[in-house]
Amino acid sequence: MILARSVPNPEKPNHTLLKSAYQLDEDLIARLRSLHIPCLWVRYPSLDFLDDVLDPETVRQQQDIYGSLKDQFSASQQISQAKVNYAVYIGQVSLLFQHLLDTRHQSSTFINELHGQADDVLLHGTTVAYLALLLGMRLDAYIIRQRPKVPPHLAMDLTPLGVGCLLHDIGKLQLPPEQRCFHLSAQNMGDPSWQEHTEAGFEMVQGGLDPTAAQVVFNHHQHYDGSGFPARTTQPGLSDQLVPLQGDQIHIFCRIAAIANRFDGFRKMPDGRNGPAIVALHRLHKPGYRKWFDPTVFDAFLQTVPPFAPGEMLELNNGQTAVVIETNEREPCRPLVRPIDPQRAQEPDQPPPEPDANQHDINLAIRSDLFVKKVDGYDVSDYLY
Repeated sequence: MILARSVPNPEKPNHTLLKSAYQLDEDLIARLRSLHIPCLWVRYPSLDFLDDVLDPETVRQQQDIYGSLKDQFSASQQISQAKVNYAVYIGQVSLLFQHLLDTRHQSSTFINELHGQADDVLLHGTTVAYLALLLGMRLDAYIIRQRPKVPPHLAMDLTPLGVGCLLHDIGKLQLPPEQRCFHLSAQNMGDPSWQEHTEAGFEMVQGGLDPTAAQVVFNHHQHYDGSGFPARTTQPGLSDQLVPLQGDQIHIFCRIAAIANRFDGFRKMPDGRNGPAIVALHRLHKPGYRKWFDPTVFDAFLQTVPPFAPGEMLELNNGQTAVVIETNEREPCRPLVRPIDPQRAQEPDQPPPEPDANQHDINLAIRSDLFVKKVDGYDVSDYLY
């Protein structure tokens, strides 16, 4: 495991015991335990452990799907961070992939339908599934409270959440091709024919998926303030008029799916590429959108997807190229960064280099003269919050 954040000395909090990018081993971890250090921030593990999930005799199509899902999960790791148990993370991801690739499950058939017919829908669903899975692990106690009729060990089975999110837009296969890729203008979302994809998707998967997963397909556009769709419940005093669900009427998995879905949609830029996370987060913070989400889920999402993730390359307003070392939880748009040679920015798979004698980490939280100017070529200075 590789440290994603430095470890302060518990006896001298202003001194660093281990710097980020340090490679851990069992002896060192035992030593840290003896110093009563309760947890470490480490980089997400390589997903190669999933290779054991795929049966070598699996048909070629399933192998192709596995490759696509694994690649998209790996890409999603780069925009997220979450305080979750390392072993739980590996276990939940493994269980989800085992379920998705098992041809005995109907979900495998639905994924085959998406694969090739609507790859953009599948890739979007995979990103949403990954973010939702992280949120679910982070919100474990909240999920258990929100599902009081289900034993805790079943309440925290996140496989239905992942499956539902992966297939949440499968109903778009029933729409005309020009409507499948609608990305999130208010006009598009208000189009009744586009909104039908939730009900169309539910009709496709009902009886074939776990009922909780099917709910995600049906209700991922339900808003916490009651402004979503489709209409599901009777309005008090108007027995013949249906209105959308709101608040805790919406299943917790659907509330998680809603924010992960909206975030990924908001990343889409006019040129068709996915923009930096901060662009989507800036939009989510707008009052008109923020009220759409369960406040507890919203806060957990902000802690899971930072504006600038550790390892991300940035350009500061003074022209310096830097890499994010640590997120500042109080001022997330002002992280701790390390200057880096611009040539090194062309090598994203390499770990951040240790600073030389002439370069030191920069804490943007205490450098009012500096701020993040660009990410991946996009000027993000207007999106800082």
